[in-house]
Amino acid sequence: MTQEELAELLDVSVDAIGKYERSVSFIRGDIEHRLASNLGWNRQEIMECREDWESRQSSSGRRNYRVLEEVLVEELYDGSWLKASRAAIEMAQAELRPLPNGLEADIDVFLPIYETFRDHWGGIMLGNRMVAKWALPFLLPEQEARFRAGQLIEAELSVDLIRRAILPGSYFGYCPALIIRPGHEGASSLLLSSFVRFLEALAERDVLLHGLGSVSVSPSGAQICKDLGMVRLGSHCLDASFGIWELPGAAVSGSVFGRRSAMARRKYAEADGR
Repeated sequence: MTQEELAELLDVSVDAIGKYERSVSFIRGDIEHRLASNLGWNRQEIMECREDWESRQSSSGRRNYRVLEEVLVEELYDGSWLKASRAAIEMAQAELRPLPNGLEADIDVFLPIYETFRDHWGGIMLGNRMVAKWALPFLLPEQEARFRAGQLIEAELSVDLIRRAILPGSYFGYCPALIIRPGHEGASSLLLSSFVRFLEALAERDVLLHGLGSVSVSPSGAQICKDLGMVRLGSHCLDASFGIWELPGAAVSGSVFGRRSAMARRKYAEADGR
């Protein structure tokens, strides 16, 4: 069967299937029963596969990039997501070029947002260093309108202006920063997988994006937006070279996110009536 068919059968992303095949990662414990019930594997076969994976990992020379999760926060940040959030924002401050007032990575603005909505951002670690991150808070309709008009000023954001996805429905996600440190492009696949899992967790609760927006502040940022299938809406009021980009919700199923997750692709296609 194809990777897509297997991903559908196990209810995981296509990216996850590729990583299983390449021994980059191993199956989560919560889907082992699907290997037995849907593919006919027995426990011995599952354990032998795990042992083979562990052997490959110990003998490989690849960089051991890891998603920042509870275990790592406990290990690296004394169990404090506040410390982890600060590290993520400090990485943005270090990596982003000087930006005009209003779009800089202001720790006083973003630290409360990261801490309050900790499931709306993700990081990739190499050892004890954060090398990549994404963030996607949900904007209120008024802030969404300002974004589309190129008038959104990040310095004016606050926890009170971020939506909570408590109920199923349609939301607008704004990405203030997608960062991969130079020399760590190898972390990009894991970073993308982390974001896709976020979309899947939302979709399982019937929380879907009707749009995903971002501001590009460099040619490389604009290229990433293009690669993700986003459309340029216009320029930002602070600098005409800064682009306003959006991936409409109707385009998610056919985007790189939909291609990596059969479940997300299905949910968004159903919502779009296709």
